[in-house]
This record gives sequence, C-alpha cells and structure tokens, in this order.
Amino acid sequence: MQSVATKTRVSQITILVAISFLFYEYTNWQEGIWVVISTVVVAGPFSTFLSFEKAKNRFLGTLVGLIFAAGVEYYLRFNPSQLPVVALIIAFIAGFMATKSYRYFIIIVTLCTCLGYTYMNMPYTTFAPMSFLIDRAIGVFVGVLIFFVMQKFVFGDNNSKLELLEESYETLGKLQKTLLEYKENSTLTTAYKCSADIFANTKDLKSYVSTANLVFGVGVNQETRYAKQVLTLNNRATRLLIDEPTVALSRIDQLLHIVTLKLAR
Repeated sequence: MQSVATKTRVSQITILVAISFLFYEYTNWQEGIWVVISTVVVAGPFSTFLSFEKAKNRFLGTLVGLIFAAGVEYYLRFNPSQLPVVALIIAFIAGFMATKSYRYFIIIVTLCTCLGYTYMNMPYTTFAPMSFLIDRAIGVFVGVLIFFVMQKFVFGDNNSKLELLEESYETLGKLQKTLLEYKENSTLTTAYKCSADIFANTKDLKSYVSTANLVFGVGVNQETRYAKQVLTLNNRATRLLIDEPTVALSRIDQLLHIVTLKLAR
C-alpha cells in the first residue's frame, strides 16, 4: 500500500511532466525535448529528496560534461583523424564512470552524446556541433529550473516533511526489529550481522538528511531534527554491536526502550 507522501508525490511528478511537455509544445523548439527528458529524469525518483539531489547532480554533471565536450570538439575540429582514439579513451572512462555516482555518470553521458552528434556532422562545415552543445545546456538547465520552481514555490515542503517523517519512522521500526533479533541470539556473529543491517537500513535516511538543506533551506525544522535523532540512535546501536559486542546486551534493552518510546509517539 502506498503511503500518503508517495501518492502526493505521484501527482506532483505528473504535473511536472505535463508542464515540461507543454513547454516543449508551445515553444516549438526543436531541441526542447531535452527539457522534457531532464524534468522526467530529475522527478523520476518517488522522493523529493532524491529528486533534489538528482537535480543538483544533473546540473553540475551536465555543466562539466559540456565543458569537456567543447574542449574535445575544439580539438577534433583540427584533428578529425583522432576521433577513433578519442572515442576509445572515452569508452574506457565511461566504463569506470558507470560505477560511480550519478553526477559522474551524467558527465560522461553528456560528453558521449555531444561527441556522437559531432561525429554525425563531420567534416566541420557549420556551427552545428557547438550549437548542439548550447541547445543541450539550455534544455537541461530549463528542465532543472522547472522542477526547482515548481517544487519550491508551487508544491511547497509539506509533503517533503511528511516523506521525511515516514522514512524516519520506517528506519526506526527496522532498528527495533534488528535489536530484537540480536536480543534473541546475542552472539558475536549476530552482532556484526545486525550492525551491517543497521548500516544498510539507514542509507536512505542519511541521503534525505544530507539533502534537507536543498529541500527546506538552511534552517533546521522539527522533521529534520527528528530524523537526525533516529540516525543518532542507529549510530549508537552500531557502535555497541561493533565496538562492545560482549557488553552490548545489557545496554541494548535501554536502547530498545528508547526506540519503542519514539515509535509510540
């Protein structure tokens, strides 16, 4: 069953995609499809926090990728025979970047996309390759801008706060379950397994908290404070299970009591 925040987020994504399509249709801009693509990609994660993080990475990654692409295209303009060598080097880099974060991934995607268009326009007889770089830059940045404006000034942050609370509550519930598992079988192996589970379970919440400034601004609100408290409890549990597994059981009950009280609120 979908949560309230997720249902609201689905509606927001639908509106964002519709607005980007309207922009594409009414501007009649040939390369305006980049606006639609960027908006869809950025809004795609069913989480406001992940969308903001992706928007930031897409903006920065595209900017850096375009700078690299402009430099490579300038080089190929005078050395067109070097294209196979350049393509081979980029292929190796792409394989490495594919395992990295989205920011690095979009850098190499932007570079490859622009060079692919460049290859179709060789030999150079027009300004087309560089104009494609400019069109892609404008398209991506407008798509990100549509997302940002709609999210900050139309949708607001109420659903984002609810989403953060839901994730915090879910993470707290997972912590309670993990601590109960350790309590039932308090061995050294179980302690290490439970600490690994806690680390994995807090990954999304850590991402949300790290992006909270982008979503809510500089000030710390009640929801962010609560999320940080949940992370603190998870960190305490991890330290107990890893650093002091032999005496952890006596302190787990106290920690479990705190978690249960927070869940009951």
